[in-house]
Amino acid sequence: MGDDGFPILPDHAEMDSDIRKAVVQAFLNWHYQDCSGKPKDPVPWKEVIPRHDQLIPPVYLPDGKKIREPSRMNRHEATELLDFWYNSQKNCRDAVFEFYGW
Repeated sequence: MGDDGFPILPDHAEMDSDIRKAVVQAFLNWHYQDCSGKPKDPVPWKEVIPRHDQLIPPVYLPDGKKIREPSRMNRHEATELLDFWYNSQKNCRDAVFEFYGW
């Protein structure tokens, strides 16, 4: 966690696919729990997928990309998200990811 209370993404260059997907899952779960006020609940993917555009601002995803349940991502998809968020974090963007609201 950073000084601002938000999670800090680690460098993922040496992570295998399963670890990358787990990092994406943990990162999104933290943001969902923060947004929803439900500190133990995982992201409800069955609700998120059909309402993607209503729940996730496009500025927090690579251009034209939609998110899907991390365990179903391939290595490229997980890497693309981690690269995008990690670079945003390195470039001091205020928020690396947020849901619109719940």
